[in-house]
Amino acid sequence: MSKRISTLVILLGILVTIQSACSLPFITSSSEPENDPSPNVLPTQEPSDTGVLEIETVTVIDIETESIPIPPIYVTVAGHIEDVPVYANCDAYPDFREKLLLFSETISKTGVAFNLQIEYEFFLGVSRCETDAMKASTDGLNIIDYLAIHYGFEIDPHQEGGTEEGADNYADIRYLGGTLTSNISENVGGLVWNNPPQFKALSRGEAGWIYPDYTWHPEVLTLAVSRDHHQGDFSKDDIASGIWIPKGPNKNFWVHDSGGQMVYIGPGEHEDWGRDSEFLSTPEFVQALSDQLAQGTLDRNKIYTVTLPVPQRIIFNADQHEKLLALLDQLAPLIQSGQARYVTYSQAVEIWRTEYGAEPNIFFREGIEPPYEKR
Repeated sequence: MSKRISTLVILLGILVTIQSACSLPFITSSSEPENDPSPNVLPTQEPSDTGVLEIETVTVIDIETESIPIPPIYVTVAGHIEDVPVYANCDAYPDFREKLLLFSETISKTGVAFNLQIEYEFFLGVSRCETDAMKASTDGLNIIDYLAIHYGFEIDPHQEGGTEEGADNYADIRYLGGTLTSNISENVGGLVWNNPPQFKALSRGEAGWIYPDYTWHPEVLTLAVSRDHHQGDFSKDDIASGIWIPKGPNKNFWVHDSGGQMVYIGPGEHEDWGRDSEFLSTPEFVQALSDQLAQGTLDRNKIYTVTLPVPQRIIFNADQHEKLLALLDQLAPLIQSGQARYVTYSQAVEIWRTEYGAEPNIFFREGIEPPYEKR
């Protein structure tokens, strides 16, 4: 409709010009010739006292862009607990439990939506080491169930660096987590975008290695990394913003497949913890997206997503919490103004389906190479 309105405005301007020209002796410009007018400028005519038509200009508003509300950027804060054997040691476990509770209380006061992505060893520690005395401080619940119910954390299976190695795989993590809380998600907390066997297993349904009778069918993928991530090279990790259904591994990961089963949530740029990089921090990237949406240089009909990943060294060290809080303080004006909105991963997918019609978006900031193009 807005395109037809813009076209009608232009046609009316042309008709008025022709009609006025036919009814007057001649036409002349009201000033010296200038450069060609902007394509968004139309002539208007007013006869002078001498009967000469003077041409003025008026800027035509882009009705199509102006009529579309500016959408928020959807921000997820995602904490990671990695595969560290000491978590399953019942002598050490109580200390990590208390540290996690302290972090959870701190983060809950900020109002963020939080995904806690957890590896097998911590789930194993919870299953082995929780006591009635511990549960007495968490409403009679184990800590995982308590965080999901009391704080609303979304609990995701996670693999460090997205790599399935060692004794357990994603299906095992999902199974064990599901024995601790019914509030566990169907989200994959990190995968390797250039690992075809992993993508194939997850897309078809993955059987456990420890629990071979259990098959997991994940629904949502998050935080894709390259094979090099596990070796400390993060330059090829995904930094696209938006939501789509990847067609496959390798370059096809950034091709939408409407018939696929696993939805992917792009993390955007999130260089937050001190590494030298060409990428923006989470607050900087959210601000850049917001500015472009306001200027009309980004498609307002598509969804834009950003993840702020929180490493376990921040979670389990109270002295480091201020670093995360400082990032959230930078995001606060964008959240308060409605330019950005905190969501869990599951909420982001639901919004994508209901408010954006599952329209895919795969967005890289101008000048940033997609991971598959890097050598």
